[in-house]
Amino acid sequence: MHTRHMSVVDGIERAVREFPDGDALRTADRAVSYQEFGELTDDFARRLAVRTEPGEFIGIESCRDIGAVVAMVGALKARRPFVVIDERDSRASNTDKVRLLGLRLLATTSSPGGHVDLTEVRPQWLPADRAPGDEWRPPRGLPSTDGDLGYAITTSGSTGKPKCVLVRAAPLAPVIRDHVDRLSVGPDSRTLQFARLTFDGCLTEILWTLTAGACLVVLDESHLAPGVILRDTLERFRITHLKTTPFALTATEPTAAMSLEHVVNGGGPCRLSVIRKWSAVASFHNAYGLTETTVCNLLSDPLDPDECRDSVPLGTRVGDCAYHIRHVDAVEGATAATDGGAERGELVITGDSVALGYLTEHGVQSFRQTDDAGVYRTGDIVEHRDGRLHFVERLDRQVKVRGYRLDPGEIENAVCRLDTVRDAVVMAEAHDGADADDLDVLVCYYQGEPDPRTVRRHLEGLLDPYKIPSVLDHVESFPYTPNGKVDRDALRVGRRRLAAEDAPPSSPDLRLLHLVRTLTGVDDVQLEDNFFEVGGDSASAVVLVNEMRGLGWVDAGIRDVLRAENLRVLVGQLQERSV
Repeated sequence: MHTRHMSVVDGIERAVREFPDGDALRTADRAVSYQEFGELTDDFARRLAVRTEPGEFIGIESCRDIGAVVAMVGALKARRPFVVIDERDSRASNTDKVRLLGLRLLATTSSPGGHVDLTEVRPQWLPADRAPGDEWRPPRGLPSTDGDLGYAITTSGSTGKPKCVLVRAAPLAPVIRDHVDRLSVGPDSRTLQFARLTFDGCLTEILWTLTAGACLVVLDESHLAPGVILRDTLERFRITHLKTTPFALTATEPTAAMSLEHVVNGGGPCRLSVIRKWSAVASFHNAYGLTETTVCNLLSDPLDPDECRDSVPLGTRVGDCAYHIRHVDAVEGATAATDGGAERGELVITGDSVALGYLTEHGVQSFRQTDDAGVYRTGDIVEHRDGRLHFVERLDRQVKVRGYRLDPGEIENAVCRLDTVRDAVVMAEAHDGADADDLDVLVCYYQGEPDPRTVRRHLEGLLDPYKIPSVLDHVESFPYTPNGKVDRDALRVGRRRLAAEDAPPSSPDLRLLHLVRTLTGVDDVQLEDNFFEVGGDSASAVVLVNEMRGLGWVDAGIRDVLRAENLRVLVGQLQERSV
């Protein structure tokens, strides 16, 4: 069979035939050959086919072990769709999966040798109208896919309520084939299985490895913590292929002792600092894709940091998909050009890679059109320039501050162009710290070496004045959610807490100086500084004026702040006019 027409199951079976003695999987304690792996998956597929009906979903226990991989591949062989269930998720979340998908059986994978047991779904996850041993009832409205339905993934909910996505198996094959080709995966390769099994990113790691006759290294999470632990794991297990998150890549330092050949950034925006350090030890790639469009749609060639100073390209298409850019402020199908001639708008993925749709209480909310063409609006703003596609921002993260509509991602990227900045997050907040609808201040949290003054001077040469954040807050590290994304709410709460704990001085002049430092994020503001040159703006000037009135300058106004050469002048007037 020509490789272009092979399914992922065909690819794995070919690897079993061609490399029977090679290591298919390796844990911290043992290895499983391809011949053993083929036998384990065949055995599970046979048992699964006997105990389930066509179209019936099987639950797979989320454990970092050989058995979990056996269960996934075995389910694909048996043409039974699967969903991964993690005990660490809430009982309500797991009950929703069981109820929505009609789960009856669970593949448990605790055997160190990779044997998989089939048991009844655990009673605590059964919905109220189900009892152990009930007959299988197909989910409401589930379309007939002739055995091609591959798996269900529940989205993280980072952009709204979690949704259950139904993904077909066939589109996986070209996605995986393109990864194998571009990442040069072969029998001598060793991939670290990094992603949680409840995230579909694990599928590319697992399948690009096992269809190429390579070795998948499966370790428990104690070996995967970003930083020193992950660094040691990459060295000790001689990992050649790694796909991981921006957080892990930022927190971990590469070394000459690593065997890395290809490193892939996935799950979030890629920063120049990450490319710079990892491309020194391996070919570094950026990847883009969504659960709703079969894991991955774009993968870059190896990136040169010198060519990514303006922004990082998303890459070219993988798998059977196409895309177009939809202008979000006009009629369907229109596009927009930026001042530089680039095309900007919402990325729309089309083609075979688009999943079936969301499974809901009332049936399937389909992504397929009347001609069965798949179309999915990603909600991501992208820009096409110089023949390449670049990520700008999530559509739902666009903000309006002081009358201007802004893309925080564009500003974050500009901040990260400063060599010594590792990462940045930009958000709109309220100066008074309240959860207000009228957000009046743009705040940039950043990691790196430069002080806020240096960052501000850097931005003044890149951005229009209204795009430059009023507050530049240097932080040692970002908080992250369990799925590896920056926890923006925790950043905002942390700044408010520190501001509340930092008691202002008692004297009026030092209190005014303290307020300016809080409003701008510039900790070394002095009396010789001009309020607006250190980041003050019209909104923060209002806060400053109100503070001056509270200190006794009862007729203070915005005009006084505008006219003052520096803060020393304002303090002098405050002392003269206090009552």
